[in-house]
Amino acid sequence: MTIDVAVRRAVAKDAEQLHALMGALAEHEGYAAYLAATPESLAHAMSAQPPLAFFLLAEADGRAIGFVSWTRVYGIWRGSDYFNLDDLFVAAEARGAGVGEALMRAFAAEAAAEGLGARWEVQPDNLGARRFYVRLGAELEEKVVVRWSAAAMAAAS
Repeated sequence: MTIDVAVRRAVAKDAEQLHALMGALAEHEGYAAYLAATPESLAHAMSAQPPLAFFLLAEADGRAIGFVSWTRVYGIWRGSDYFNLDDLFVAAEARGAGVGEALMRAFAAEAAAEGLGARWEVQPDNLGARRFYVRLGAELEEKVVVRWSAAAMAAAS
């Protein structure tokens, strides 16, 4: 299956569409109860100067069918900025049609335009995603992700 997909930088007015896709992602991964982003917080993140987060939106026939999101951060191990990819998601009805690849190639173009690399996490058991990223030329590293909530940090201080 192939579809005609257009990928563009999302702007604040796209926040509702992005949020709907994020909801689908959260459902897909079993984390619907944990989605904290709102259309308002997404619009704010995109409108801030400098932006707090960046998004590319994939569309087909005027409908949002996928997105990739990232932030720009400084890493001491790199000694420079890089793009930290937060999420890549393609709606169920558009999977297998090259939408994820189109999003990742557009993301790569954004990073390359600034001379930056990228990093992200992938679930160890998501073998399809791991193969996909390697096919694009990414390198896999094994790491454990650690999260420390604001409430837990407040309790520890």
